[in-house]
Amino acid sequence: MWLELPRPRIIRMQPRQRLWVAVIVASMIAVSTVLLGILVVEWETHPLAQTMRSHIWMASPFIIGPLLFLLIFYVLLRRQRRLVSESEITIGKIVGVRTGRRGVRIATYEFKDRSGRMITASCPDNTRLFAAGMSVPVFFAFENPETNQIALCGTPYEIVSPASPG
Repeated sequence: MWLELPRPRIIRMQPRQRLWVAVIVASMIAVSTVLLGILVVEWETHPLAQTMRSHIWMASPFIIGPLLFLLIFYVLLRRQRRLVSESEITIGKIVGVRTGRRGVRIATYEFKDRSGRMITASCPDNTRLFAAGMSVPVFFAFENPETNQIALCGTPYEIVSPASPG
């Protein structure tokens, strides 16, 4: 079934992942907006104060930092989205599952690329459903499958099968 899906594949973010993305984006925007608002109010009330300049320098990492984090977060999600929807797909095998730092499950899987090379990689098991010996769809860019790949269990996206309703 997986190997016959036409490209670009129709995908969507998993509902639970969608909630976390919304919470992260909202909190990053809220932090930056609140701090910027506080600085604007302070500037309106004391436009010539010398302390205003130091407050801007002290607050700027907390305004720019979350926005920079959001940009990196967006780039990573976009890369995964592109891999799942447009890249090569193969069926890999989970060779091990271990618990990493902070209780995150890490799945190690093997798959063969187009040339038949066996590649071993790891990713977080966001689903917590995979065990050693199970098959897993792996999405990879044929130009560089060693570093540009992800298993379905490690991505926040799911494939919408053509037969399933919206």
